[in-house]
Amino acid sequence: MQLDDTLENYMRKTADFHGCFMKAPGIVIGCHMVEYALELIGEPRGALNAVTETRVCLSDCIQVMTGCTLGNKHLKLADNLGRYALTLYDRDSGEGVRVYLDLSKIDATRHPELHSFHLRQRAPLVLTDMDFRKKSGTKVVKEFLEARREVLSWQRVKVAYARKDPMDPSVPCTVCGEPFLKKTREPGPCPACDGAAYYQVLTSEGP
Repeated sequence: MQLDDTLENYMRKTADFHGCFMKAPGIVIGCHMVEYALELIGEPRGALNAVTETRVCLSDCIQVMTGCTLGNKHLKLADNLGRYALTLYDRDSGEGVRVYLDLSKIDATRHPELHSFHLRQRAPLVLTDMDFRKKSGTKVVKEFLEARREVLSWQRVKVAYARKDPMDPSVPCTVCGEPFLKKTREPGPCPACDGAAYYQVLTSEGP
């Protein structure tokens, strides 16, 4: 598959979508990775699907550049793996291409900031000083653009996900009454009422 716009424009669109400046390292690296994966996979017979192994910038690059999103279920999160990697695959066959930022190809002498960025070992000031963070990010981008695909690796893979996600039934909670997705239609409390809520109710709308 080929992009229908320039990579520079996709980086700009992704930065707008992500809410950061265009030359953020994760956006630049991620957009190059998606471009590479699209070239490698060619034209899939069925619908294009994607997997991201991280929840950060790369996931937004995939959504903007491929149209595979969490909402349309063509993008799946495998962020429990925590790696800066993605897979694009044909949903019908499950066959695809995995692209990742390869630490073994990043020379710590030639590209020290990129190497530190990938290992999350940059100076602690990147967490507190936004000016320092931006300057560091600029160095990371400069070093990556010197190398580009030299520091990326890829694999042909077959994805184990089912062709189509199952549609779980929606069942009213026996405590709060809000319908929630459940594997069976047996009555019971929703996860929030069962102790897994991420929020505490302060006020509720009256009748």
